Amino acid sequence: MMKKTNLLLPITLLSCGVLFTHPALAHFPWLATNNEGHAVMWFGESTDDRTYPMPESIQAIELRGDATGKPIATQPVDEDDLVGIQSVETIDDDSELAGTVTYGLYHGTKLTYHVEHLPQSNPAEWPQQARAECPLQTVIHADDKGGVKVTVLRDGKPLPDIDVKLYCEEGHEEADRKTDDKGSVHFTNKEVESGLNAVIVGYSNDQAEGSLNGESYTSTTDYLTATFRMPTSDNDESEPKEESKPEPQVDPNSGASTGPANLPDLPEDLTSFGAAITGGRVYVYGGHTGGAHSYSKEEQSDRLWSVDLSQGKDGQWEKLPSGPTLQGLALVAHDGRLIRIGGFTAVNEEGEDHDLQSQSTVASFDPKSQTWTNLADLPEPRSSLDAAVLGDKVYVFGGWNLQGESDQSEWHDTAWSLDLSDVSAKWQPLASPGFERRAISVAAHQGKLYVIGGMTSDNETTTEVAVYDPASDSWSKGPELPGTGMSGFGSSSFATGGHLYVTTMDGFVNQLSEDGKSWHTIAKTDRERFFHRMLPLSDHELLMIGGASMEVGKFSPIDLIEVK
Repeated sequence: MMKKTNLLLPITLLSCGVLFTHPALAHFPWLATNNEGHAVMWFGESTDDRTYPMPESIQAIELRGDATGKPIATQPVDEDDLVGIQSVETIDDDSELAGTVTYGLYHGTKLTYHVEHLPQSNPAEWPQQARAECPLQTVIHADDKGGVKVTVLRDGKPLPDIDVKLYCEEGHEEADRKTDDKGSVHFTNKEVESGLNAVIVGYSNDQAEGSLNGESYTSTTDYLTATFRMPTSDNDESEPKEESKPEPQVDPNSGASTGPANLPDLPEDLTSFGAAITGGRVYVYGGHTGGAHSYSKEEQSDRLWSVDLSQGKDGQWEKLPSGPTLQGLALVAHDGRLIRIGGFTAVNEEGEDHDLQSQSTVASFDPKSQTWTNLADLPEPRSSLDAAVLGDKVYVFGGWNLQGESDQSEWHDTAWSLDLSDVSAKWQPLASPGFERRAISVAAHQGKLYVIGGMTSDNETTTEVAVYDPASDSWSKGPELPGTGMSGFGSSSFATGGHLYVTTMDGFVNQLSEDGKSWHTIAKTDRERFFHRMLPLSDHELLMIGGASMEVGKFSPIDLIEVK
């Protein structure tokens, strides 16, 4: 059965994944022509992300131009502004460039990429006929107002009810439409920009079976990127651009500020770790230390680090008694102790097939005696979760049970609490959240627990917020985070000074309104982080620790957010 594929569909990755160097998150091949008339292709997250290393399997693509019908000879390029491939010869501007390449198998799915480019400077010269023997393609027609109609074809037939996303030359997503029953969408002149534009289409077939290089697959996923250039329009200056998904606007009256914290850098780069503050010290446990999408014993931490906040930059991170190797865990503080919950362990060696095992273990660390004590295990193994303390109880939400690879996982729709004042306590079930999410953040605020964002079991990111009330053992819906769905992926949240704050991967600091019905964006950080930890230093100060950004990678410097 063929179905629509969200462009983030293959994100079955772990909550520690950063940079998304595998084509699993928004890395696609893009085809265009440069100023010298050569065809160029790169592998990045957008039209302007042109320096990411191109996988060898993608470099093997065979490009063709309809004007000649012959393969286009290409050669590798590794320059400051372009990493990828380039045609040896210049391209006729009446060509319609295209190519198809199979990346390989990804979690049992055969992953194939298709690229197109219209090099004609005049949209009236764009070809309007489907190309023969091209399994997935578009036909693009410019209207007389500067907009475009995009028709998506699969094996020469229109594809209805499928997402088509439009991107501009600077890499921003401008609009998102579903094709009609004729396989077409229309983007207006306020969405299409002068210069290079691109559309992305994705679909999957869940009943396709076969083998590739001796390995079997049970489904296929195809992505198409098609680029075209629009000339300068008279509307560019006279008509303001309409943003289909505007980013949050920072409240200029918030008084919030961000900058470097007066603390030493982390002793190692970490994502998907646990962190807490107690007794005037910051504690950091576990985490992912390796490259993106590479998981092994050697690339996970079993270390517990601590630094004295009162010593500022002169402080030294101390290595304390360790425990199991974990990432995707939760670490909270209660009554001077640390509580470590769940996470997953890679049991494979570096370079071997991933064997990732979610854990149910829970333990308490006493800083005074420097000892770990086991507490009651979680009722089921769980990682990519989060937790928060309210009163004497810790509450656990979200996550999944990994047993092998990320395509061998069970998503959890359960939630639990544990009474930390009772050493013999067992985990108690809570009302079912009614959703399955991971890569969430959880915070306690005004007697309730806020479960924020994450990724759903349908492999879609979300900005939804769910609120649990322990007094009534019931759930309600909170206000969605500002921004796109990715804003909720790998966020961090904490309440201090009577306010709840969330920091997101786009660098925005959001504060929940007094009535709990909306979010106010109060600041933007210099370092945009996700899979980080945000902790309260005081009623008006928050620390941003670890994490990474897609553009830069992991961060060891610690930042400070000051709020009113």
